[in-house]
Amino acid sequence: MTQITEIITHAGRWLEQQQDKESKGWGERRGSHVNVLNTAEAMIALIDGGICHAGTSSIRGAVDFLLKHQTLNGPDAGSWPREITTDDGETMDIPDLVRTSHAIQALIKAGKGIDEHPIQLAFSWLLARRNENTKGWSYAQDKPEALMPTCFALIALLDAYDAYPGAYQSQIAESLQHLVAVYYHDGGDEVRGSFGDPGPLQGIHTIYAALVLQIARNNTVSQYWEQEKQAIEWLLRNPDKAIRLQEEWVEIDQKTKIANGQTGGYGFMVMTDTLLMKLLLGSENLDDKKSALAREAMHSLKDKIDDSTGAFYGPRLFSWATAKAVSALAVLQKHAGMEYPDLPARIPESRSETGSWKIGPVIIGFATVLSGLGFYLMINEKFGLLAFSFFVVMMLAALLAYGAIGEKTFKELLNSGLEKLAKK
Repeated sequence: MTQITEIITHAGRWLEQQQDKESKGWGERRGSHVNVLNTAEAMIALIDGGICHAGTSSIRGAVDFLLKHQTLNGPDAGSWPREITTDDGETMDIPDLVRTSHAIQALIKAGKGIDEHPIQLAFSWLLARRNENTKGWSYAQDKPEALMPTCFALIALLDAYDAYPGAYQSQIAESLQHLVAVYYHDGGDEVRGSFGDPGPLQGIHTIYAALVLQIARNNTVSQYWEQEKQAIEWLLRNPDKAIRLQEEWVEIDQKTKIANGQTGGYGFMVMTDTLLMKLLLGSENLDDKKSALAREAMHSLKDKIDDSTGAFYGPRLFSWATAKAVSALAVLQKHAGMEYPDLPARIPESRSETGSWKIGPVIIGFATVLSGLGFYLMINEKFGLLAFSFFVVMMLAALLAYGAIGEKTFKELLNSGLEKLAKK
């Protein structure tokens, strides 16, 4: 399967079939524990992909499932919790910003109005969890705010604004200002345009922040067009950091101890390829849509398709991964369908996006020939100490060269050298 419409249809139908017949919710896979987060993700994907609409029985059943699991009483009324089992074997519900944000999105897409009691209650809880001074969010109550929970909450608010223009406009503006003021880097070539602390999660954090700014711009509530543009430019300059698969840790409760002495926190894997597709293919800049990074994101997603079912994530098929893929493909179909009616095939590894040859395969070829020559000399008893030393030095040099410039093309290396000469 290569056609976008065909892939969305097959993946969407597989996802719909994973719905639990009794509860009407979703788990990671059919037969696994049904939960709020997987259910909300599946609903969002099925509606975005055009597989289902708000009136279908599967979506109506899923709406009932979400409403049934919403907390209605106490200080956390309006939230959706994560169920955990403690060391004592007791089951506890801990309010979770990630689940609440996704549930809000799913219910709004399913046609629930922001004036309806469950949605009002949910937004009241969400805004009550916001830091009154900074206007940012944290995963756990009374903890310092962080970039990712702020992004999740903003996306939920922006979905409400999209469905009901004007809704929560002042709160969105305040929190966008916080997002840019605290997490955006404006100096130094290495970090300019990125969001969050330098490290393994900087790529993911930059993608999420840029997506929030893009959604806000599309809804005409953002004044941070330049920051969005520079974030994309940083990602294009740092493709390895941008595409790398990473796990975000969500600490929703540090006090409650569960099995193996762990706290109530959890990790979730971020499918960076789907996020990059949404961001780059949803960009107003045609060069972003046609960039090497956009194509690599599509290649990466294509590699995860199970051809027999249409589901995603290789040998283990997950509802959440398929849901993320369908949502990303829906953005591709909407914003870049003319450029990409099909998922593009990978180009040969030895050539770049522009057709220029990469240096890496040449270095590997040289090392292979060198190894063959060494073996020939060895069997002919001509491999003395001098020859051995020469081969060790050359092999080390080849490995170091591959590590430094293996993914560059000859053209890129030449341009880099000329730039350095010009600076001198």
